[in-house]
Amino acid sequence: MDAERPAPSSRGAGREDAILAAAAELVTEIGYARVTVDAIAARAKSSKATMYRRWVGKAELVAEALRRSAEGAGTAPPDTGTVRGDLLDAVAGITRAVTGTGGPALLGLVEGIRSDPALRELIADQIARRGRVDAEMIATHARARGEAVATERVALALDVAIARVLLLTLLRGVPLDEAAQLDLVDEVLLPLLGPTH
Repeated sequence: MDAERPAPSSRGAGREDAILAAAAELVTEIGYARVTVDAIAARAKSSKATMYRRWVGKAELVAEALRRSAEGAGTAPPDTGTVRGDLLDAVAGITRAVTGTGGPALLGLVEGIRSDPALRELIADQIARRGRVDAEMIATHARARGEAVATERVALALDVAIARVLLLTLLRGVPLDEAAQLDLVDEVLLPLLGPTH
């Protein structure tokens, strides 16, 4: 989807940023269900025609706002020097995506994901794509360092991390703190990647 859309000019990029920021703000303020394309256009001081040239509708626009919020500049996961460090960095990123950092939180879109098939598909696709990229980078780092871990299970470990962070945040009503993130990595993810036999 994103790859098919031509890169916007600098003026177009500024307009796109304003629209995505407006969508993020409105979803955070009033929730996905109450946000309308008209409201996003008014907040961004943009026309609906401009928006529809870039996004099919509200679901795609909000999904893109969430992706940008979660990924920032879209940088690859860093090589922290150990698979444990790489996993801690990944879990911290998942926690930010679930709870939101200056944008819509995945947690805040749960009702929209449940009721809007288009949003559900877009978010699921984003999570799967980002998970594959991150898993491959973490596995590549681990192999390059010669760490004795089951690199073929990194993608599964990240899936488990997403599910655990989302569930615990939903049930507790607060983001996972550093201690909970450490426990998740040390007690669940690292054992899952235990030495291959």
